[in-house]
Amino acid sequence: MSRAAGVLPLLALAAAGLAPAGAAAPAAPPSFTVSVDRTKLGVGDRARVTYEARIPEGARVEVEAYVSPRLPGPQEGSGPVLGFSVEGPATLEKAGAGSAVWRQTVDVVPFASGDVPLPGPHLVFVAPDGSRTAVRPPAALLQVSSRLPSDKKPEELAPRDDRDVRIPARPWWFWALLALAALAAGLVVLWLVRRRRRSSGAGALAAAPEVPLEVEFGAALDRLAASAGTLEGDPRPFYTDLTHATKRFLERHLSLPVLEWTTFETVKRLREAGWEAPREVGLAEILGSADRVKFGRGAATRADALEHVERARRLLSYVEAERAAAAARAEKAEKAGKREAAR
Repeated sequence: MSRAAGVLPLLALAAAGLAPAGAAAPAAPPSFTVSVDRTKLGVGDRARVTYEARIPEGARVEVEAYVSPRLPGPQEGSGPVLGFSVEGPATLEKAGAGSAVWRQTVDVVPFASGDVPLPGPHLVFVAPDGSRTAVRPPAALLQVSSRLPSDKKPEELAPRDDRDVRIPARPWWFWALLALAALAAGLVVLWLVRRRRRSSGAGALAAAPEVPLEVEFGAALDRLAASAGTLEGDPRPFYTDLTHATKRFLERHLSLPVLEWTTFETVKRLREAGWEAPREVGLAEILGSADRVKFGRGAATRADALEHVERARRLLSYVEAERAAAAARAEKAEKAGKREAAR
């Protein structure tokens, strides 16, 4: 018994002598907590979710993607179940003892009723030594109530009564103006036919040059800014036009089918393609807020609309600077090639 007790301390001292003097254990991934301001809400209502973790100083957490679940049964494949709107960048607060508290807040809007799971987002923990580890916070559960009557199934709801169609009487001057417009249109068509016959031997008419994408997007934003300043009633037409103009601009700039993608696919695939707008642009915020208004019947004020137009203008400025830098690099390379060829 005494011999074994003497051997064990010697083995411990030998192991300590073999260990590197400055070696330190790698930082373990943090544990996350999730809090929801309300778990019982209706379809289209907003819930605020906060993800939080204590991490070592010098470490950080990167958000890869927010996840919308798939619901089984009749609701499967009916489109996104959850819409996300990120409320600003993540915050990092010192907590003492060489640690800090990382916190990210995001608004969630459910588009389906029942018990809707809220999966944890895909995160990456970057340790102070630069090592990266994929992590996910715990999931939460939302109890979403339908806005339909609880005692009836959707197929049992009676359709609304049709209203009689009333065609207002037209004054005489309306028909006079209509006749003048038809006469003017006929004269224009006749003039075009004669002009085409005269120029038929000259070959095909040259196609009009395409409007530069910066000019097209800038003009669209000017129209949207004027519309946002007088926004009243249903904001869905405004956000439909804003989404289309933004995605068309990115599609022309990157030569990718952005107009065919959902908001989640747009953010994910642009990142996979190696292109991402700066944080101050908030591309995900623009498209996510538009989805909340269009599909979740969310409210939007004039200030909200003007803020999203301003974010789109930041996107325009960023792309203009990016294209100008690319043109400068191409011109420099062309001049270098000419000098090399002249030698």
